[in-house]
Amino acid sequence: MSQLFDIEIICKTEKDTRNLAINFAKLLPHNSSIALVGDLGTGKTTFVGGLAHGLGISDGVRSPSFNILNIYSSHVSLLHIDAYRLDGSEQATETLMLNDFLVPPYYLVVEWPERLYNFLETCTFKVMFSMNNDFSRTICIRPTH
Repeated sequence: MSQLFDIEIICKTEKDTRNLAINFAKLLPHNSSIALVGDLGTGKTTFVGGLAHGLGISDGVRSPSFNILNIYSSHVSLLHIDAYRLDGSEQATETLMLNDFLVPPYYLVVEWPERLYNFLETCTFKVMFSMNNDFSRTICIRPTH
């Protein structure tokens, strides 16, 4: 299965990014945790919107920048964290009480994962976003284990 996810693709439009995430969602095992790594404006929230759509969640996805955590539900739960305002400490991470929300089947997606204590060491997948000179995005999806 890890071969299936070890990809690098150039997305020229938001629709390309969204479609990549829709297809990725259809192949994801339940209870996956995904680190989204990239600068502002590289398509992380657009990607999460595609994941939600691919998981059968019809709610519109918005960045959880101000409230840190958004939860979307259908037959599965999608937890979307923007950890930018966290300090990376164990205490800050514990205040989110994630274990209370991680009821299977779930998918946990974290923007700025380096600011969520121990997440990069324990996540299932890392998705890296970078902006190219022509404003396209290079998106790399890699399993972490």
